[in-house]
Amino acid sequence: MSPPVVQYVVPKGPTILAGRESVDLPGYDLWLHFVDNVHVFDGSIDVERFHDALASTLQIYPHAAGKLCTTGGRWFLTNSGLAVEAEDRKEELSTSFIQGDWVIQDDLSPLLSQPPPDAIIVNGSASLVRFKITTFKDRTCLAVSWHHTLGSEMAGDAVALCRFMQTLSLFYQRVEPDFSPPTFDKHQYQIPDPFTSSDFLPLMPHLWVSYPFDELEAKYAEACEDMGNLRWRFHEHHLHALHSMLSANEEGYLSWHDCLTAYIVTLLNRSMPRPIRMVTNVANFRRVEAHYIASNVAGNVIQNIPTGTLPSHMRGIAIAVRESIVRCRHRMFLEDWMAVASDIMLATANAGKSFFFASRPGVMTINSNVAIDWCDAHFGFPDSSSFFTTGSLKFYFRPFKSNPTLCDGTWRPRKGSVDVSMGVPRVIKAKLLDCLALDFDTILYQSPWDTEL
Repeated sequence: MSPPVVQYVVPKGPTILAGRESVDLPGYDLWLHFVDNVHVFDGSIDVERFHDALASTLQIYPHAAGKLCTTGGRWFLTNSGLAVEAEDRKEELSTSFIQGDWVIQDDLSPLLSQPPPDAIIVNGSASLVRFKITTFKDRTCLAVSWHHTLGSEMAGDAVALCRFMQTLSLFYQRVEPDFSPPTFDKHQYQIPDPFTSSDFLPLMPHLWVSYPFDELEAKYAEACEDMGNLRWRFHEHHLHALHSMLSANEEGYLSWHDCLTAYIVTLLNRSMPRPIRMVTNVANFRRVEAHYIASNVAGNVIQNIPTGTLPSHMRGIAIAVRESIVRCRHRMFLEDWMAVASDIMLATANAGKSFFFASRPGVMTINSNVAIDWCDAHFGFPDSSSFFTTGSLKFYFRPFKSNPTLCDGTWRPRKGSVDVSMGVPRVIKAKLLDCLALDFDTILYQSPWDTEL
């Protein structure tokens, strides 16, 4: 293994934030942690060309080369044009550390750029985005560590980070991006009155519990004890069959995602003494037409949508999920919801705390990236481009588009397939896998209308 070579890349000028000193961050942008992803290809990355492409990308996304600061309750990203770290390492191993082709991996840390132990993120000089290229004999791994305040929600809205990576990939291929550049003008919601806050707080269980930053790691370790990661792959024909089964009478619109969610809930309920009776659905609202929404904003345009108490049958669950999404995307409801959430998040960040997303009894959370094609950031290797990330919590359901598969030396896409991952108690993991295997041969071809699964 050769020693790492670290380069520092600054944005090309002038950037699209030229003339602005900073970008203000509203409360709803204050998710204060990093997202770690790894893009993998057959073939080598030209490091110098990558650095040039990164400088061009930072010209469009200059906030990524800023610092995260707070003073007097105001949070902002400086437009300071700091150098972004890009590490290059050559490995003698014949293959990477990645296990199989599942999107959700148990550990990607050997491939990630690690910050200095004394790095200070808030009011410090630590980079908000870091890259590491690791070249193996058979593949190249490009890791990105991206701070959440830059605009990435792996729990619902990953548009900003995905567009950044697609832009970087296109510039690397010497192709101009054909989508609009981002805007950094973020809507500031009014401070909600006490009555609105009291009405909406019960709908935001994900914002109920917070801890100081230095206590969170231990809390998550405790929450993940005796937990296993359940993985399964749904192929396109399985998803179509499930959707057809639940939408047969054509009464109201159901997405295949609603149907998949309903199936997973019933899968759990067949295997646990205490059933899932609520779903919270982390989703973006970029497509809602309202004056306070910019579809191309570089920010976290998300809400965590709760259902009411779920019925016991699969179709009823799918309907409940769909109705909750429609209800929560009503413009007036959404504006009040975001005002309350933003107010709580700002107060929590100002108190030096972060939210704790441990599971609650009877609740499953959905965090879907199925609408995002991460493999589209392929850097000139469209056939072999694969995407990996980490993160598993109990009853935290994460669907992604499946990676391509290597068959007899040829990369083949898994068109329409979806990888699902969810943390489950170890004592029921084997039973859940058995149920999944059986259901693929049976339940997708039976009528569930009157069956309480």
